[in-house]
Formats: sequence, C-alpha cells, structure tokens
Amino acid sequence: MITRDSFAKEYDKFAKALTRRVKAYLRDPNAENVHRLRTSTRRLQSAFALLPKTNRRENRAQNAMARIKKLMKANASVRDQDITLSKLSMYKQNPAYERLIQDLRKSRKSHLAQAKELASSVQKNPAPRVKPSDLSDSLLQKRYNKVVRKLGSKITTELPLVREDPSKVEELHVVRRDCKQLRYVLEMADFSRPPKPLAALRSWQDLLGIIRDHDVMIEYLQGLRKSPEIQIALNNEIENRGKAYRKFVEASRENPVSRFAAKP
Repeated sequence: MITRDSFAKEYDKFAKALTRRVKAYLRDPNAENVHRLRTSTRRLQSAFALLPKTNRRENRAQNAMARIKKLMKANASVRDQDITLSKLSMYKQNPAYERLIQDLRKSRKSHLAQAKELASSVQKNPAPRVKPSDLSDSLLQKRYNKVVRKLGSKITTELPLVREDPSKVEELHVVRRDCKQLRYVLEMADFSRPPKPLAALRSWQDLLGIIRDHDVMIEYLQGLRKSPEIQIALNNEIENRGKAYRKFVEASRENPVSRFAAKP
C-alpha cells in the first residue's frame, strides 16, 4: 500500500539527499562520493517513475530528470574507472600495474570534467518537489501497481536467459538495474513485514554487483597488450567472476519476484 503522504515524504527525502550528494561530489569527487551520488540518483529516478503522467510530463520535471540522466551516464564511466583502480591497487607492487594506475587516474580526471559540469547544472536546477496535495492516492497506487508489474515481468523474463548463459554480460547488467529499481520502488510502500521478494532482490543485487565489477575489470584487461602480469590478473578475475556467477544462479533458483509479474 502506498499513500500520497508517505510517498511525498520519501520523494522529498530522496530529492534532498541528491542535493547533498551533488554538493559533496562537487567538493570532492572521490570514489565513495561518486557511488553515493549514483545511489541517490537511482532512488530519485525510481520515485519519479511513480508520479502520475501529468506530473512526470511537466516541462520543469522533464528537464530536471533529463539533466540527472545525463549526469548518470557521464558518471558511469568514472564509476567504472574507480572499480578498475580499486582492483588494480591489489597488484600495485608490480611496476607494470603502477603505470596502468597512473594512466587510468589521468583518464578519470578527464572524464570528471564533463561529469562535474553536469553536476553543477543539476545543483542549479534541482528536481521539482512534490506536495501531497499534488497527488491522488488512487492514481498513485495505480501507477505503483503498474510499475511493479512491469518490472516484475521484465525480471521474470530475463532471469532464465542469464541463469543459463554466463556470457550474457550486458543482459546481467540489465537484470541488476531492474532489480535495483524494483527494490527501491517496493521500499517506498508501507508494509508491516518486508515481503520475501525484497530480500531476494537485495541478495541478487549484491551478487550481480560483484559480477559487474569483475566484468568491468575483465573488459579493461582484455583491451590491454598481453603480458604475463596482465594474464595473471585476467585469469584471477575470470575465476572469481565464475564463482560469483554460480552463487547468483543458486540464489535465484527460486523467483519470488514472479508474484509481481503481469498475468498473461
């Protein structure tokens, strides 16, 4: 059950959190602030998707969310580089890896320029706030049910594909994104006891996050000139990625999310 009062309160909390995260990011765009900004952005985007059509289509809201989407896209490259830098640091005692780290830090700095410019734009033009009086309980619940059904159906359709083929890198990334959005949407409702699918989504999201980090590193290493040092790191990432993937397959053997899927 979701009400306009509880929703407006959560939406306002996410909007304020994004404002704080943008400020912290502009002050110091370290790896932690990059990650926190992405999380805050995802939560606000998930909340925005629950607004009735008239609210979502307002010009001011459309422009604000378009800026936020651009920031997310630009920041994705920075986040991937942070993941790679973190993993490379495990091998930094080797001079070959130290050179890679230095080159990657330079690349990160150049990617940050565009991302910080977009963050400044978001700071100057924040997402519009929502008042309970702007909403209708019935329309909000209807929209909530529609989004939950849509995401539940997507995840239920996607799961068999990624569970049978570990090479589906982008497809796994899409499942992770959908799980994250459905989790954030579900967490906005009032319930006396957290539903079983919520625990499953959190577990899947964590495992898919580990797999994604390995995939980012594997892609980076595969793009480098081959050497014994690089091959060792690549073999290590592939092995650990396989372990994480098998854990995900086991964890997703049952799919409680299917209860939300739209009936055929």
